[in-house]
Amino acid sequence: MLTHIDQNNNPTMVDVTDKSISIRMAEAETTVVLPESMKPYFVGDELVLKKGPVFQTAIIAGTMAVKRTHEMIPFCHQIPIEGCKFNITIDNLTVTISCRVKTTFKTGVEMEALHGAMTAALTIYDMCKAVSHEIVIKETKLVAKTGGKKTILSRPTYGLVLTGGKSSRMGTPKALINYKGKPHAQYIQEILTPFCEEVYLSTKKDQWKDTELGHLKTIEDNFDGPIGGMLSAFQKHPDANWVIVACDLIHFNKKTVEKLLVNSNSEIATCYKNKEKGFPEPLCAFYTPEAKNIFLDAYHSNISCPVKVLKNTTVTLIDQEEGIDLANINTMEERHALS
Repeated sequence: MLTHIDQNNNPTMVDVTDKSISIRMAEAETTVVLPESMKPYFVGDELVLKKGPVFQTAIIAGTMAVKRTHEMIPFCHQIPIEGCKFNITIDNLTVTISCRVKTTFKTGVEMEALHGAMTAALTIYDMCKAVSHEIVIKETKLVAKTGGKKTILSRPTYGLVLTGGKSSRMGTPKALINYKGKPHAQYIQEILTPFCEEVYLSTKKDQWKDTELGHLKTIEDNFDGPIGGMLSAFQKHPDANWVIVACDLIHFNKKTVEKLLVNSNSEIATCYKNKEKGFPEPLCAFYTPEAKNIFLDAYHSNISCPVKVLKNTTVTLIDQEEGIDLANINTMEERHALS
Protein backbone atom coordinates (compact mmCIF):
# COMPACT_ATOMS: atom_id res chain seq x y z
CA MET A 1 0.00 0.00 0.00
CA LEU A 2 1.24 3.49 -0.83
CA THR A 3 1.89 5.33 2.43
CA HIS A 4 1.12 8.78 0.99
CA ILE A 5 -2.46 7.78 0.04
CA ASP A 6 -5.21 7.39 2.63
CA GLN A 7 -8.11 4.91 2.56
CA ASN A 8 -10.09 7.29 0.33
CA ASN A 9 -7.20 7.60 -2.15
CA ASN A 10 -6.49 11.15 -1.05
CA PRO A 11 -2.88 12.35 -0.66
CA THR A 12 -1.74 12.47 2.95
CA MET A 13 1.36 12.87 5.09
CA VAL A 14 2.58 9.62 6.65
CA ASP A 15 1.64 9.41 10.33
CA VAL A 16 4.84 8.71 12.30
CA THR A 17 3.26 9.01 15.76
CA ASP A 18 3.86 5.38 16.66
CA LYS A 19 7.37 5.11 15.20
CA SER A 20 10.33 4.95 17.54
CA ILE A 21 13.02 7.61 17.64
CA SER A 22 16.41 6.50 16.35
CA ILE A 23 19.67 7.97 15.07
CA ARG A 24 19.28 8.43 11.33
CA MET A 25 21.66 9.38 8.53
CA ALA A 26 21.34 9.81 4.79
CA GLU A 27 23.93 10.71 2.19
CA ALA A 28 23.23 11.81 -1.39
CA GLU A 29 25.47 12.64 -4.33
CA THR A 30 25.06 14.82 -7.39
CA THR A 31 27.50 15.06 -10.31
CA VAL A 32 28.07 18.25 -12.31
CA VAL A 33 30.17 18.28 -15.48
CA LEU A 34 31.77 21.64 -16.32
CA PRO A 35 32.91 22.74 -19.80
CA GLU A 36 36.55 23.44 -20.72
CA SER A 37 35.82 27.17 -20.61
CA MET A 38 35.64 26.98 -16.78
CA LYS A 39 39.29 25.91 -16.39
CA PRO A 40 40.77 29.44 -16.17
CA TYR A 41 38.56 30.22 -13.18
CA PHE A 42 39.98 27.57 -10.88
CA VAL A 43 42.14 28.68 -7.97
CA GLY A 44 43.42 25.44 -6.50
CA ASP A 45 40.34 23.30 -5.80
CA GLU A 46 37.97 26.28 -5.70
CA LEU A 47 36.16 27.88 -8.60
CA VAL A 48 36.23 31.68 -8.23
CA LEU A 49 34.04 34.01 -10.32
CA LYS A 50 32.90 37.61 -9.93
CA LYS A 51 29.94 36.34 -7.92
CA GLY A 52 32.35 34.78 -5.42
CA PRO A 53 33.71 31.32 -4.52
CA VAL A 54 31.41 28.89 -6.27
CA PHE A 55 31.77 25.74 -4.18
CA GLN A 56 31.63 27.56 -0.84
CA THR A 57 28.45 29.33 -1.94
CA ALA A 58 26.99 26.00 -3.10
CA ILE A 59 27.61 24.50 0.34
CA ILE A 60 25.79 27.39 2.02
CA ALA A 61 22.86 27.10 -0.40
CA GLY A 62 22.73 23.32 0.02
CA THR A 63 22.70 23.60 3.80
CA MET A 64 19.82 26.09 3.65
CA ALA A 65 17.94 23.70 1.37
CA VAL A 66 18.43 20.78 3.75
CA LYS A 67 16.85 22.77 6.59
CA ARG A 68 13.87 23.83 4.48
CA THR A 69 13.08 20.60 2.65
CA HIS A 70 9.70 20.28 4.33
CA GLU A 71 8.70 23.67 2.84
CA MET A 72 9.46 22.52 -0.70
CA ILE A 73 8.24 18.90 -0.80
CA PRO A 74 4.59 18.66 0.29
CA PHE A 75 4.57 15.52 2.43
CA CYS A 76 7.99 15.77 4.06
CA HIS A 77 8.00 16.09 7.84
CA GLN A 78 9.70 18.99 9.56
CA ILE A 79 12.79 17.26 10.91
CA PRO A 80 15.36 18.60 13.40
CA ILE A 81 18.66 18.68 11.48
CA GLU A 82 21.46 17.81 13.90
CA GLY A 83 24.26 17.45 11.35
CA CYS A 84 24.78 18.51 7.75
CA LYS A 85 28.11 18.12 5.97
CA PHE A 86 29.01 18.73 2.32
CA ASN A 87 32.04 17.43 0.50
CA ILE A 88 32.77 18.74 -3.00
CA THR A 89 35.51 17.13 -5.09
CA ILE A 90 36.72 17.89 -8.61
CA ASP A 91 38.18 15.41 -11.09
CA ASN A 92 38.97 16.73 -14.58
CA LEU A 93 36.01 19.16 -14.58
CA THR A 94 33.63 16.59 -13.10
CA VAL A 95 32.35 17.91 -9.79
CA THR A 96 30.95 15.46 -7.23
CA ILE A 97 28.78 16.91 -4.48
CA SER A 98 28.17 14.79 -1.39
CA CYS A 99 25.60 15.84 1.22
CA ARG A 100 25.36 13.88 4.48
CA VAL A 101 22.53 14.69 6.92
CA LYS A 102 21.96 13.39 10.46
CA THR A 103 19.04 13.53 12.86
CA THR A 104 17.54 11.76 15.85
CA PHE A 105 13.90 11.42 14.91
CA LYS A 106 11.04 9.11 13.94
CA THR A 107 11.60 9.33 10.20
CA GLY A 108 14.60 9.59 7.93
CA VAL A 109 16.45 12.37 6.13
CA GLU A 110 16.81 10.94 2.62
CA MET A 111 14.87 13.80 1.03
CA GLU A 112 16.88 16.37 2.96
CA ALA A 113 20.15 14.91 1.68
CA LEU A 114 18.87 14.70 -1.91
CA HIS A 115 17.44 18.22 -1.77
CA GLY A 116 20.70 19.59 -0.38
CA ALA A 117 22.87 17.92 -3.01
CA MET A 118 20.64 19.03 -5.89
CA THR A 119 20.39 22.61 -4.63
CA ALA A 120 24.18 22.80 -4.34
CA ALA A 121 24.40 21.62 -7.97
CA LEU A 122 21.88 24.22 -9.13
CA THR A 123 23.85 26.90 -7.30
CA ILE A 124 27.01 25.89 -9.17
CA TYR A 125 25.07 26.14 -12.42
CA ASP A 126 23.65 29.53 -11.52
CA MET A 127 27.03 30.99 -10.60
CA CYS A 128 28.77 29.60 -13.71
CA LYS A 129 26.14 30.21 -16.39
CA ALA A 130 27.54 33.67 -17.18
CA VAL A 131 30.67 31.91 -18.47
CA SER A 132 28.92 29.00 -20.19
CA HIS A 133 25.58 27.25 -20.39
CA GLU A 134 27.28 23.99 -21.36
CA ILE A 135 27.08 22.76 -17.78
CA VAL A 136 25.49 19.36 -17.28
CA ILE A 137 23.89 18.35 -14.00
CA LYS A 138 23.95 14.57 -14.09
CA GLU A 139 22.41 12.01 -11.74
CA THR A 140 21.45 12.71 -8.15
CA LYS A 141 21.30 9.55 -6.07
CA LEU A 142 21.03 8.28 -2.52
CA VAL A 143 24.27 6.50 -1.60
CA ALA A 144 23.74 5.73 2.09
CA LYS A 145 20.95 5.53 4.65
CA THR A 146 20.85 4.23 8.22
CA GLY A 147 18.43 4.22 11.12
CA GLY A 148 15.15 3.15 9.49
CA LYS A 149 13.78 -0.23 8.43
CA LYS A 150 16.52 -0.69 5.84
CA THR A 151 20.20 0.16 5.95
CA ILE A 152 21.76 1.27 2.66
CA LEU A 153 25.49 1.87 2.37
CA SER A 154 27.75 2.43 -0.61
CA ARG A 155 29.03 -1.15 -0.27
CA PRO A 156 27.50 -4.36 1.14
CA THR A 157 27.95 -4.53 4.92
CA TYR A 158 28.46 -7.76 6.86
CA GLY A 159 28.58 -8.43 10.58
CA LEU A 160 31.04 -10.51 12.58
CA VAL A 161 30.73 -11.59 16.22
CA LEU A 162 34.14 -12.62 17.55
CA THR A 163 33.73 -15.88 19.50
CA GLY A 164 37.00 -17.70 18.84
CA GLY A 165 38.76 -16.84 22.10
CA LYS A 166 39.60 -19.40 24.78
CA SER A 167 37.80 -17.58 27.65
CA SER A 168 40.47 -18.96 29.98
CA ARG A 169 39.96 -16.38 32.74
CA MET A 170 36.18 -16.81 32.60
CA GLY A 171 36.45 -20.59 32.81
CA THR A 172 33.48 -21.03 30.47
CA PRO A 173 32.88 -19.85 26.89
CA LYS A 174 31.84 -16.19 26.92
CA ALA A 175 29.80 -16.64 23.76
CA LEU A 176 27.43 -19.05 25.54
CA ILE A 177 26.82 -17.00 28.70
CA ASN A 178 23.15 -16.10 29.10
CA TYR A 179 22.57 -12.48 30.07
CA LYS A 180 19.34 -11.76 28.23
CA GLY A 181 17.57 -15.08 27.75
CA LYS A 182 19.92 -16.56 25.13
CA PRO A 183 23.65 -17.09 24.46
CA HIS A 184 25.19 -13.65 24.28
CA ALA A 185 26.85 -14.24 20.91
CA GLN A 186 23.41 -15.00 19.47
CA TYR A 187 21.98 -11.90 21.17
CA ILE A 188 24.61 -9.70 19.47
CA GLN A 189 24.09 -11.52 16.17
CA GLU A 190 20.38 -10.73 16.27
CA ILE A 191 20.99 -7.02 16.98
CA LEU A 192 23.38 -6.80 14.01
CA THR A 193 21.12 -8.68 11.58
CA PRO A 194 18.83 -5.78 10.50
CA PHE A 195 21.88 -3.69 9.61
CA CYS A 196 23.87 -6.29 7.67
CA GLU A 197 23.58 -8.47 4.58
CA GLU A 198 24.66 -11.42 6.74
CA VAL A 199 26.08 -11.89 10.24
CA TYR A 200 28.67 -14.56 11.06
CA LEU A 201 30.29 -15.92 14.17
CA SER A 202 34.08 -16.05 14.02
CA THR A 203 35.07 -19.49 15.35
CA LYS A 204 37.70 -22.16 15.59
CA LYS A 205 36.97 -25.34 13.63
CA ASP A 206 33.76 -27.01 14.91
CA GLN A 207 33.91 -24.78 18.01
CA TRP A 208 30.15 -24.42 18.40
CA LYS A 209 29.04 -27.74 16.95
CA ASP A 210 26.34 -29.35 19.13
CA THR A 211 25.81 -26.12 21.12
CA GLU A 212 23.05 -23.51 21.09
CA LEU A 213 25.13 -21.55 18.57
CA GLY A 214 25.47 -24.46 16.16
CA HIS A 215 22.74 -23.21 13.81
CA LEU A 216 24.35 -19.81 13.18
CA LYS A 217 26.55 -19.02 10.18
CA THR A 218 30.26 -19.03 10.93
CA ILE A 219 33.62 -18.03 9.49
CA GLU A 220 36.43 -20.32 10.55
CA ASP A 221 39.61 -18.55 11.70
CA ASN A 222 42.37 -19.02 9.13
CA PHE A 223 44.88 -16.86 11.00
CA ASP A 224 46.39 -17.05 14.47
CA GLY A 225 46.23 -14.43 17.21
CA PRO A 226 43.80 -11.69 18.27
CA ILE A 227 43.28 -10.34 14.76
CA GLY A 228 42.80 -13.77 13.21
CA GLY A 229 39.02 -13.62 13.13
CA MET A 230 39.05 -10.14 11.62
CA LEU A 231 41.46 -11.16 8.86
CA SER A 232 39.38 -14.24 8.05
CA ALA A 233 36.31 -12.03 7.64
CA PHE A 234 38.15 -9.54 5.42
CA GLN A 235 39.31 -12.50 3.34
CA LYS A 236 35.78 -13.91 2.89
CA HIS A 237 34.24 -10.64 1.63
CA PRO A 238 37.21 -8.43 0.70
CA ASP A 239 35.13 -5.75 -1.04
CA ALA A 240 32.60 -5.30 1.77
CA ASN A 241 32.26 -3.22 4.90
CA TRP A 242 32.33 -5.08 8.21
CA VAL A 243 30.80 -4.36 11.61
CA ILE A 244 32.95 -6.37 14.03
CA VAL A 245 31.90 -6.93 17.63
CA ALA A 246 33.37 -8.95 20.51
CA CYS A 247 30.98 -11.46 22.05
CA ASP A 248 31.52 -10.25 25.63
CA LEU A 249 30.13 -6.69 25.34
CA ILE A 250 27.41 -7.04 27.92
CA HIS A 251 25.69 -3.70 27.23
CA PHE A 252 25.73 -3.96 23.43
CA ASN A 253 22.50 -2.61 21.94
CA LYS A 254 20.85 -1.24 18.79
CA LYS A 255 21.95 2.31 19.53
CA THR A 256 25.59 1.18 19.59
CA VAL A 257 25.28 -0.06 16.00
CA GLU A 258 23.29 2.94 14.81
CA LYS A 259 25.88 5.44 15.99
CA LEU A 260 28.70 3.48 14.36
CA LEU A 261 26.90 3.45 11.01
CA VAL A 262 25.76 7.07 11.19
CA ASN A 263 29.36 8.18 11.68
CA SER A 264 30.93 5.74 9.21
CA ASN A 265 32.78 7.11 6.19
CA SER A 266 35.51 6.16 3.73
CA GLU A 267 38.28 6.00 6.35
CA ILE A 268 39.77 2.65 7.36
CA ALA A 269 37.59 2.34 10.44
CA THR A 270 35.00 4.06 12.60
CA CYS A 271 35.58 3.21 16.26
CA TYR A 272 34.39 4.14 19.70
CA LYS A 273 36.91 5.92 21.89
CA ASN A 274 38.03 4.10 25.03
CA LYS A 275 36.55 6.00 27.98
CA GLU A 276 39.68 5.91 30.14
CA LYS A 277 42.60 6.13 27.71
CA GLY A 278 41.05 7.44 24.50
CA PHE A 279 42.42 4.76 22.15
CA PRO A 280 40.26 3.28 19.34
CA GLU A 281 38.15 0.32 20.48
CA PRO A 282 38.78 -2.23 17.69
CA LEU A 283 36.26 -4.86 18.78
CA CYS A 284 33.16 -2.76 18.32
CA ALA A 285 33.93 -0.99 15.07
CA PHE A 286 33.00 -0.42 11.45
CA TYR A 287 35.67 -1.33 8.90
CA THR A 288 35.91 -0.48 5.18
CA PRO A 289 37.57 -2.84 2.65
CA GLU A 290 40.80 -0.85 2.97
CA ALA A 291 41.23 -2.38 6.44
CA LYS A 292 42.10 -5.76 4.92
CA ASN A 293 45.57 -4.76 3.70
CA ILE A 294 46.30 -2.66 6.80
CA PHE A 295 45.68 -5.62 9.12
CA LEU A 296 47.35 -8.11 6.78
CA ASP A 297 50.53 -6.00 6.71
CA ALA A 298 50.43 -5.83 10.52
CA TYR A 299 50.01 -9.61 10.74
CA HIS A 300 53.03 -10.21 8.51
CA SER A 301 54.99 -7.74 10.67
CA ASN A 302 54.11 -9.80 13.78
CA ILE A 303 51.82 -7.09 15.14
CA SER A 304 48.93 -8.95 16.73
CA CYS A 305 47.27 -6.18 18.77
CA PRO A 306 44.39 -4.53 16.85
CA VAL A 307 44.61 -1.41 19.05
CA LYS A 308 48.21 -0.91 17.96
CA VAL A 309 47.18 -1.27 14.31
CA LEU A 310 44.43 1.36 14.63
CA LYS A 311 46.62 3.79 16.57
CA ASN A 312 48.83 4.02 13.48
CA THR A 313 45.93 4.36 11.05
CA THR A 314 43.51 7.14 10.12
CA VAL A 315 40.23 6.34 11.86
CA THR A 316 37.07 8.15 12.88
CA LEU A 317 36.71 8.22 16.67
CA ILE A 318 33.34 8.68 18.38
CA ASP A 319 32.44 9.01 22.04
CA GLN A 320 30.53 6.48 24.11
CA GLU A 321 27.59 8.74 24.88
CA GLU A 322 24.72 7.96 27.25
CA GLY A 323 23.19 4.60 26.37
CA ILE A 324 26.41 3.22 24.86
CA ASP A 325 28.77 1.21 27.03
CA LEU A 326 31.50 -1.12 25.77
CA ALA A 327 32.23 -2.70 29.14
CA ASN A 328 33.02 -6.40 29.06
CA ILE A 329 33.54 -9.09 31.67
CA ASN A 330 36.44 -11.51 32.02
CA THR A 331 35.83 -13.51 35.20
CA MET A 332 32.95 -15.35 36.84
CA GLU A 333 33.23 -12.94 39.78
CA GLU A 334 32.43 -10.06 37.43
CA ARG A 335 29.62 -12.13 35.95
CA HIS A 336 28.01 -12.79 39.34
CA ALA A 337 28.36 -9.11 40.27
CA LEU A 338 25.88 -8.31 37.47
CA SER A 339 23.11 -10.37 39.06
